[in-house]
Parts: sequence; C-alpha cells; structure tokens
Amino acid sequence: MRYLTFACLLVAFAACSDKSAADKPLLDEAAKYHNEAIEVQEQVEPLVDQVDSVRTLLVQKATPEAKSTAQSLDSLKTAFEAWEENLVEVPGMKHEHHEHSSGKHHHHNHNNDAKDMPADQMRDLQREFLTNIKAIQTQTQQGMDRAKSLL
Repeated sequence: MRYLTFACLLVAFAACSDKSAADKPLLDEAAKYHNEAIEVQEQVEPLVDQVDSVRTLLVQKATPEAKSTAQSLDSLKTAFEAWEENLVEVPGMKHEHHEHSSGKHHHHNHNNDAKDMPADQMRDLQREFLTNIKAIQTQTQQGMDRAKSLL
C-alpha cells in the first residue's frame, strides 16, 4: 500500500511539473505583454494626472466643444483608473513596484482567481490589457491635443 501511495504521488508530481514546463513559454509571453503594458501606463499617467486641471480650464470656456472634450477626458481618466484597478500579475513573474508620478507605487490586482487561470488565457488577458492601455494612451493624447487647441 505504501508503494502504491508513493507511486501515485510520483505520477501526480510528474504531471504537475510537465504542465509547468509546458506553461512557461506562455507565461513568459504573458509577462512580456504585462511589462510592455506597464511601460505604456508609465507614459500615460502624467497625461492623466493633468486631466483635472485641463478640465477645469475647459469648463471655464463654456463652449460645446470644450464641454465635450472635458467629458471625454473625464471618461478616459475613469477608464485609466479602472484599467489600473483590474490589472493582474502574471503568476511566478518577478514584480517590481513601479512608481506613479505622484510617488505612489502601482497596486496590481493580486486576484487569486487569476493565479489559477490557464497559461494561454493569462497570455490572452495580458495581451488585452496591453491593447486597452495603448487605446487609452492614444485617446488621452488626442483629447489633450484637442483641449490645447481649445484653450
């Protein structure tokens, strides 16, 4: 009986280690997307930090274009904050706490559900986070450019 239990444990351990080895390239790719998303986030954050002051100036203009631009920038700031709130870590990835322009470090979501996510889904999720932050970056830059033209 002892040998049977030992054999079962050995088979289970081998199955787990094979899965980990197979997942490593997918998790490495997920980490690449995650790190690139963090780089984009660090570029967008200074723009997002300016939204409130630019919005105040736009509201003082009281034109329909200024009001629309202010609302657009508010929505983008909300989208950025939601993106930050929902960002999850890649399991097993070494993590550095990046600094916000305000001096605070990023708070990644250490969601326990995400750590159990299959590696291919984690890769796809991180790719989606990257796509979303790039869209926020483009739209925020366009909104700030539009605001500058109105001020």
